[in-house]
Amino acid sequence: MTVLITGGMGFIGLHTVEAFLNAGENVVATYRETWRMPSFLAAHLDDRLSFEQTDIGEPGALLAIARKHHVDGIVHMAIHGTAQTDPGYDLRVNMDKISLLLDAARDAGVRRISLASSSAPYFGVAEGPFREDQPLPIDSVISPEAFKKAWEILTLNYAKAASIDLVNMRLSGVYGPMYASMRNLPSRLVHAAVHDTAPDFSPTSGGVPYADDAQDLTFVKDIARGIVLIHNADTLAHRTYNIGSDRATSNAEFLHAVKQVKPSFNAVLEPGRSPRYKPNAYDDITRIQSELGYTPTFTAQTAIAAYITWLEAGNAQ
Repeated sequence: MTVLITGGMGFIGLHTVEAFLNAGENVVATYRETWRMPSFLAAHLDDRLSFEQTDIGEPGALLAIARKHHVDGIVHMAIHGTAQTDPGYDLRVNMDKISLLLDAARDAGVRRISLASSSAPYFGVAEGPFREDQPLPIDSVISPEAFKKAWEILTLNYAKAASIDLVNMRLSGVYGPMYASMRNLPSRLVHAAVHDTAPDFSPTSGGVPYADDAQDLTFVKDIARGIVLIHNADTLAHRTYNIGSDRATSNAEFLHAVKQVKPSFNAVLEPGRSPRYKPNAYDDITRIQSELGYTPTFTAQTAIAAYITWLEAGNAQ
């Protein structure tokens, strides 16, 4: 089988490509501008892996790729990117791209389309654990939360009308090799420890984190494996699945995990909890566990150790 992965050069996309290759699949992945080739994929080029440079917002582009490579499944990892200052333009770009994707899946006759959502739909929920079937507020705190909720509703409506097998995957926060933006704390701590520098706790990065603040952050290899399990399942009982670590890991735990590998590293966190603290802030993964046998294989300690090893081996972000 051949799976088409949009956004294959993205952080999660690269690891998802690897996970499908490890599962014995042929993969064609799209990218728009950025090209990077990690060592864990380089050996597969021109064998079971190919890349196509394209703008998925161009009408007919994805359909042409799907037909060229005889694609029988699509995993949508591409994102629009930073919200535009013009909300009308932002809305049109986001909705046009998702509609073109759905049209391509329909016209190519793929077996399944799996859409990468995130835990953003839960941002307006006061406390966890966050479950796929719980009611979500109509109002949204941030733009990605609004778009993710809208996409999930609209894509499922389209799939029903077009008789497409479609599933939404709500991915928790993610960290690990090839992550470039440094928005999450474990990545900032790991890079600082490896390069023997102070972590970036500047106001632009959110300031000094609170030690007891905790959230569901999952190592990227586990996220990618969960995506493969969902996409390759013969049948699915639900249309939405969480993929996460099944726990809220505190900032203090991540700092401790880094110091286990780099004892001389030090960073000072604010004690206690911030005003933004949410109890049990993690994504419940009962569905994917009970139906598909998914269990995270990395703990915070083993994930941080693997992340540090990757960077110290001279690999890129």
